[in-house]
Amino acid sequence: MTAWKRTVQWADWNGDGLECLSILHNDEGVLADGIVTGHFEASKYDLTYRLMIDPHWRVREVRVQIANGPRLHILSDGCGRWVNENGSGISGLARCIDVDIAATPFTNTLPIRRLEQKTGVAQDINAAYVSVPDLIVEPVKQRYTKLAGNRFLYEGISTGFSAELEVDGDGIVLDYPGVFRRLS
Repeated sequence: MTAWKRTVQWADWNGDGLECLSILHNDEGVLADGIVTGHFEASKYDLTYRLMIDPHWRVREVRVQIANGPRLHILSDGCGRWVNENGSGISGLARCIDVDIAATPFTNTLPIRRLEQKTGVAQDINAAYVSVPDLIVEPVKQRYTKLAGNRFLYEGISTGFSAELEVDGDGIVLDYPGVFRRLS
């Protein structure tokens, strides 16, 4: 496999928030480091995150920190078993392979890459959803359908939210209508 490194930037749809993400992909997996400035209700937040992902695009470690606020550090075996940083099991996240951090479109890349779907195929997943700015983690059901080469339909099964996502050749979101738009 050819190793690659990329830097990607997104703005939120209103132009009030910004993310800068560094991605390193090699034979050992993927390391993603993001910095996000965003808004929730009337408050601004600054967030950093680091994801360690295995070569099959399964999340193995999640670190999220709100500046001067809560932090989260959880680990996965890549098969749906999660523990906190002290090694205690998190039974509520059983069967969650992916993570969905509310502040970034990058976490949509994880199931898109991992599932390697054929056009027209829909697949339901369980994801560990991280809300911002409180960093509460809960399991959610989601569905991804490959519509065409680089277009996917994302559906939050429990929320009823859906969006058609366009991704680049690496599966990284270009446009998330109403939520994020890619700058670079």
